[in-house]
Amino acid sequence: MLNWGVIGPGGIAHVFCNGVRFTDTGQILAVASRTESRAEKFANVFDIPRHYSSYEALLADDDIDAVYIATIHPYHAEWVIKSAEAKKHVLVEKPISIDHTTAAKMVDAARENDVFLMEAFMYRCHPQIQRMVDLIQDGEIGEVRFIQATFGFQANFNPDSRLFNREMGGGGILDIGCYTASMARKVAGAAANKLFLDPISVKAHGKLGPTGVDHIAAATLKFENEIIAEIVCAVECNIGSNVIIYGSGGTITIPSPWLPSSPCRGSRTALPLDTTFPPSQLVLNSYQGGGTSEITVEVDRDLFTYEADMVANHISERQAPAMSWDDTLGNMKVLDSWREEIGVVY
Repeated sequence: MLNWGVIGPGGIAHVFCNGVRFTDTGQILAVASRTESRAEKFANVFDIPRHYSSYEALLADDDIDAVYIATIHPYHAEWVIKSAEAKKHVLVEKPISIDHTTAAKMVDAARENDVFLMEAFMYRCHPQIQRMVDLIQDGEIGEVRFIQATFGFQANFNPDSRLFNREMGGGGILDIGCYTASMARKVAGAAANKLFLDPISVKAHGKLGPTGVDHIAAATLKFENEIIAEIVCAVECNIGSNVIIYGSGGTITIPSPWLPSSPCRGSRTALPLDTTFPPSQLVLNSYQGGGTSEITVEVDRDLFTYEADMVANHISERQAPAMSWDDTLGNMKVLDSWREEIGVVY
């Protein structure tokens, strides 16, 4: 049983703590906030035994095995490194940092202090991703040729909000474009019988807002196996969430690529322990007369429970196959190139 400590009791921390309620691999032992009242309120929601009014106090708790860092991404590096130095294993929200250089320092800290570190791409931990990989590698759609991945929504512009403030790492690419880049790299890797593949070329266009961050951004990736991917993100246009993989013999569509099977998402209260979790679906379309079929992926846990279990089950390896250190660093390079192409500078 891992004893978890939570740094930053915001919305995503509520979701993660709900996910941990449905696992037998760990429990939330403590939460820390900059304000005592906020930490206490969060602890009361989830019956967390300990709460702290500083992150340092949580890291000084010898009973905590692993830390979940849910602050906004410009602050990730400081607390990942300090957690590693305190010999705590780390799950840190995505994106791991604001650029590849900083992310590399975080990985170095984990390596030097011999602790686990994973970037919290929770969708990578869900069984539908392995099912997608199996379909690709079993040749169900022939050779993969083209990938489309989108993630977008419409938010009201507020220059002081995290989403649009440049000093807070605002913009769609870091916030949600990181998902589309990681998916394209995962699919291209599956086609090459690898865990992921990095592109050899990144070309991009985007629309910047008055604060200098991207509101709409699109990139085209080319991989060494000749696969092309189109990835799009938006924070001022509701383009939705979808992944379509085009092969020589058919297509795979993932209608809910980022948040499958997750009643925990959006809940600010502790979910009852008898909560059920809906299955996810993949849509397979064969060009060879097989027609269209829906593939159901049954689950027995929440999406974020799978993520917590991924950490617990790979602690001894210090990395997890869902998102290894090299995978994280490769993804950050794509995000750096994407932003550089359209002129976003932090």
